[in-house]
Amino acid sequence: MKRLLEILQAATEYLAARGVENARLVTEQLMSHVLECPRLQLYVRFESLLTEPQLEAMRRGMKRLAAGEPLQYVVGDTAFMGHLFKTDRRALIPRPDTEPLVEAVLACEPLWARAQPAIVEVGTGSGCIAISLALARPAAYTAIDVSPEALALARENADRLQVADRLAFQEGDLLAGLGAASVDAVVANLPYIRTADLAALPRHIRDFEPALALDGGVDGLDCIRRLAGQAPDALRADGWLFLEIGFDQGAAVRDCLGELGYAGVTVRLDAGGRDRVVSARRPA
Repeated sequence: MKRLLEILQAATEYLAARGVENARLVTEQLMSHVLECPRLQLYVRFESLLTEPQLEAMRRGMKRLAAGEPLQYVVGDTAFMGHLFKTDRRALIPRPDTEPLVEAVLACEPLWARAQPAIVEVGTGSGCIAISLALARPAAYTAIDVSPEALALARENADRLQVADRLAFQEGDLLAGLGAASVDAVVANLPYIRTADLAALPRHIRDFEPALALDGGVDGLDCIRRLAGQAPDALRADGWLFLEIGFDQGAAVRDCLGELGYAGVTVRLDAGGRDRVVSARRPA
């Protein structure tokens, strides 16, 4: 058996030699998962000996990381809005970039002033947005995705976080099949990467996360345009549309929604000062 510190050092060198960014941090995160302890606790356990099952788990994880697989898929979960979500290749990895979208919905006081608002999330993926909203505020939630595999993962996360009774899940293409004037808000993090930019994405995204959830067409706005065109029929009077967008898409999405007659179009920035969330009211 080998000491924890020796394994950390060797594993870090192994990943760094294979082009894994932040190799030491990634190694520590994998080891904390294998040992089921907080990462910082590793620093007081340097002399500990790993068991053979623990060593084998490290070997398996290191191989996957060296092949470019994201750490979140290797360890099987990730934090989002303070909750731990199951992650695998059925859906995009929940990221901090999406938290401002949830925060924007939660900050919309007129929406929550309505009695039991009906809120639909389109392209739910792992379910992190709808589930985080359901954990924060009571409402009638529906999570929609075109991928049955992604919906299955979202259901598993709803069960895991004990909110399955607060959400309905629906397989479908955007808002197709939704009744007229049936919801108070539509929330979506749709594909917004330009097709030409996909090849330049880091390999842990390009080669492992589902292309269906990444490719937004020539200018990245194909799905956003389609949803914006459908939403007025599904929204009730003065209902809201909330969208996550790419860092340089604020002006284009604002123009798109303006042309469709949306009111109060607002582009919100993320912590880095980049375009991130667009909100608007249903056209009159």
